[in-house]
Amino acid sequence: MTDYYPQEEGAVFDAHSYIIPCYPDGAISEMSSVKLGTTASGRISVIVSAALGDGIGIALKASSGAGAPSRIPIIFYGVAKVTMTAASVSGEFAMNNTTTTFSAGGDIGTFVFANLAVGGGGSYVMGMLLQTTGGADECLMLVGKTA
Repeated sequence: MTDYYPQEEGAVFDAHSYIIPCYPDGAISEMSSVKLGTTASGRISVIVSAALGDGIGIALKASSGAGAPSRIPIIFYGVAKVTMTAASVSGEFAMNNTTTTFSAGGDIGTFVFANLAVGGGGSYVMGMLLQTTGGADECLMLVGKTA
């Protein structure tokens, strides 16, 4: 595994958040869930999530295309305000629902545990909710692969 961190100046690592400037592989909306990209050779790059549960971070700034702007901040761990697809309860795990929205609790439980049982591999959980919402609304989420 290659460690690209020494080449990435400006990353924020403290007790509260991990925010790393990454190269966009394409157009990315602000607050979109992102997964790792492949086009920036030798650099950490991201592209917007394509499927339910494949996100690993959230874009804190928009990008109009690959390399534009040169890097955008991605939060991999910390608190971010996200848009939920339905009512949610504080303490529930959440995952990305394709791109700019997130699902929690009953919406994801069966999906997450069925896929973990079958594949035994990665986690579909993006974080844990810190607020309760009555419906599709904004909510604070502790971002970070947690299960």
